[in-house]
Amino acid sequence: MIPVVFSDPLGDDHGLGYAYPTAPLFAEAGFADLRGFEALKRGEKLVLRVRLQRYPNPLGAPNGFSLATVAIYLHTGPGGAEELPGAGFKTPEGQGWSHAYLLTGWLAEERRPDGSRKPVGLSRQGDWLELTPSLPPGDYGYYVAVGLYDPFTPWHFRPVQPGGGPWALSGPSGAPRAVDVLHPQQAQAYQSGVLPPMRATQSHTPWALLSAGLGLLFILLAFRFPRP
Repeated sequence: MIPVVFSDPLGDDHGLGYAYPTAPLFAEAGFADLRGFEALKRGEKLVLRVRLQRYPNPLGAPNGFSLATVAIYLHTGPGGAEELPGAGFKTPEGQGWSHAYLLTGWLAEERRPDGSRKPVGLSRQGDWLELTPSLPPGDYGYYVAVGLYDPFTPWHFRPVQPGGGPWALSGPSGAPRAVDVLHPQQAQAYQSGVLPPMRATQSHTPWALLSAGLGLLFILLAFRFPRP
């Protein structure tokens, strides 16, 4: 399994230019701003890590944050569900999801397209939310989306509606509910409603550059400090 390591730009947590709900609870910025995602192999286990910009917890949720909802959907093989529930996107044809991991201040669980669900362990490691699903390590495709927490919707993403309001995002009717997603062409994804998956091959280049840079450094040091 090749490690999947991605960063996401600061301040792009407004979807198609959504305005946040007007209730004072949502006045502070950054709580739904995705900053990074990692999928790693630790021993024989798959570890998923998500980083948000901030983790305010005005409602005292047990997981240490209470205003954001995070969903990670995995494409593990051919087929799968092509609707990303909650986030409001579609997957490319034939690249649907088979396992999803839903994180809020009150729950962390695995969900399947057939409606089944089971809890997963969630911990906070510095600025990262970390979970270890039962799915084995593999070279999967990942869809990562962040929304505003809503206790009254099935996937806990707050709705978008024209004009917004105290408890709704202001945006076009039928627009995705996620305010931030992991993809370098985020604007294009919002305009089309189709979110392509992120894969290890797309995050491999930084590792290759790092390896090449370290190799060059060792060569330079060898010339600078020759062995006696």
